[in-house]
Amino acid sequence: MIDALLATLERDAEAEISRVMDDARARAAEIVAAAEQRIARRREQTLEQRTTEARAEHERALAATRAAARAQVLGARAALLDRLFARVRAELPAVAASAAYRAGLARQLEHLSVFAGDRSITVRCNPALTATLRHVIKTNGRWPIRSDSHIEAGFRLTAADGTLEIDATLENRLERLRPQLALEALAALSL
Repeated sequence: MIDALLATLERDAEAEISRVMDDARARAAEIVAAAEQRIARRREQTLEQRTTEARAEHERALAATRAAARAQVLGARAALLDRLFARVRAELPAVAASAAYRAGLARQLEHLSVFAGDRSITVRCNPALTATLRHVIKTNGRWPIRSDSHIEAGFRLTAADGTLEIDATLENRLERLRPQLALEALAALSL
């Protein structure tokens, strides 16, 4: 009987050991599975965060590259326009010497005389234009003409009392029209 009892106790102990071991294995498997899930979530979150950071860095780099490229394009356009306007400015004396420009002087002075009214006006002009203006002014009124080598092309009207100055130089016209002319030049170049 003792042998039977010992055998029963041994079987019960082995069954209990087996059950405890099975429970321990199941619990360990649950702990490992839970840990793997946490690791997978953290890995996923880290990957998402790094992807977001990398995307943001990529967007910043792309925006900086685009801005640098745009700055180069704008710089090239500005340099091109500067060269173009320097070339046009260099041609202004030739324009002022042209028959077409000189033919329009009488009409231009007549139009500007409205602004002068009855003020005493002095006309300052490029020395090459002095004779032509003297001829035009003799036929249209009496304003003294002064040669001014600082004026490249065209003329300026100045009231003796300083209340009026009309800059009718081609340089001034070019500068006033520069924004419009620049747009037109760039539009023509982009065709």
